[in-house]
Amino acid sequence: MLFERLLPPGLAVSPHDQYTGLELADQARGERPYVVCNFVCSVDGRATAGGRTAGLGGAGDRAVFHLLRTQVDAVMAGTGTLHVESYGVLARDEEFARIRVVEGRAAQPWAVVVSRSGNVPFEIPLFRDPQSRILLYAPQNSQAPRCAARVISHETPTGPHELAAVLRSLRQDHDIRSLLCEGGPAIFTALLLADLVDELFLTVSPMLVGDPELGITTGPPLSTHRSMRLIWALEHEGNLFLRYATTPP
Repeated sequence: MLFERLLPPGLAVSPHDQYTGLELADQARGERPYVVCNFVCSVDGRATAGGRTAGLGGAGDRAVFHLLRTQVDAVMAGTGTLHVESYGVLARDEEFARIRVVEGRAAQPWAVVVSRSGNVPFEIPLFRDPQSRILLYAPQNSQAPRCAARVISHETPTGPHELAAVLRSLRQDHDIRSLLCEGGPAIFTALLLADLVDELFLTVSPMLVGDPELGITTGPPLSTHRSMRLIWALEHEGNLFLRYATTPP
């Protein structure tokens, strides 16, 4: 599989060559990890088809999805996304674990689970897999039951800056320097509102979905519009693979 380079122009490149060696952790500044987000959406901006992302992404998007997981110390997803997508161990194949080790990271990234309500889907495969390493931020009465995964629990911070406090804990307590957020739209919007997003990887799938599917953001409007700087644009079988850096609000 090769992706055509549209911007900057160049020779076709494999997903492996384009999405490894990103050195995201080296860009961490201050007291939180460097935060990148990854989404797929339709041409009309919908983040799901039939309630799930699987109907949007093809082989190229699946490759990007798994390769980005090799580039970070931890992967975060909202509890709704964890449940709907039935998350399991994050580096699923030996090849992805090998990439992580070669680049100096643990074979498995930490999974970061954040819940205000305490409604955590402990039944999903992620908690049943002994390879999984989970950092759980949940109310005190919603700690993980006995399970095969390694789970470290923290009480969810309270107040208007709870996500910033979670990210500060990730950096200070667990040396997480790079964090990948895989959604859903609510947690992505919350990160944007708190100015905690550094980059966005976006796959635009060549299909129209229509309502009532979700977009990649939802909930309260942003206080100011966010400008994005396009780093690269790739194409494969009509799918666009975009990498953006956020600019200050």
